[in-house]
Amino acid sequence: MERSSFQLRVFHTKYIAYQDGVSSESWESFCEENQIVIEDGDYSFGILLSKALFDVQNENSIANNIFRARENARSAQDHINKDVWQCLNDFHHLMKDHFLHNQARFGDPISVFDTLINQSMVYYGVVDNSLARDEGYCFLQLGKYVERILNMLNLIRKQWVLYGEDLLDNDYSSWRYFLSSVTGYNFYLRNNLGTMEKERIFYQMLYEPLFPSSISYCLHEIEKYARHLQASEPDEKDDNVNFLIGKSRANVQYTRHPKSHVDKMNFLAAIRSDLYDITEVFNHNFFGLAL
Repeated sequence: MERSSFQLRVFHTKYIAYQDGVSSESWESFCEENQIVIEDGDYSFGILLSKALFDVQNENSIANNIFRARENARSAQDHINKDVWQCLNDFHHLMKDHFLHNQARFGDPISVFDTLINQSMVYYGVVDNSLARDEGYCFLQLGKYVERILNMLNLIRKQWVLYGEDLLDNDYSSWRYFLSSVTGYNFYLRNNLGTMEKERIFYQMLYEPLFPSSISYCLHEIEKYARHLQASEPDEKDDNVNFLIGKSRANVQYTRHPKSHVDKMNFLAAIRSDLYDITEVFNHNFFGLAL
């Protein structure tokens, strides 16, 4: 569900940027990244959007994400409530709505994005306001923030590769859309008096503790829910979990801000590696998967 919400906002922002004539990655790269197979070289936006959202043959489509989330919920019904299940079921049927399919391909894509993003927000509201704060909720939150970090790392890396070095210093149109895609544009303006600078944007994405999509914020939440989980399951407690999470947070908070392109890419790769180490320990301790 976190992946679906993230992708919906990125697709939405990309469409608006495309309509506004702002330069962005090629549609060929977009298709390759999202495993979209285009026939006869037809890269019209209606076909791209339809395949990215609703194509069940595409492993990375929003429809497949929602279907998998529903199946996961079905297998974990003892740990969720009726409201969460109903919300996921509604989302599942929404992805089969032929009217939305036609709107995406031939009509108004904005209305499709609005409908799906609103349903995603309903899901988050139901989870936040109705689920008991037990073991199941902790795992749900851990998965959400791990997924958010991975998505943010991919987005930051791609943005810096495409626009970090090549554009003129006064051309920030693509960066505005980048911030909008992670709902960070208003936050950035409030904290930087409207001054657009690439390094400040990079800083917000990685270090800002009050921005809910930043790497620092997500690691803090992972640490919080890991402690809750281990407190509720003392038999499963493993100091390696606390050590690896603390190590990852320290690497982000106390590493000198990377300046060069190479240093930035290495820094993002190090965060990803730390996160994989954390998830491997969780898999071993709670799910019996071998390290």
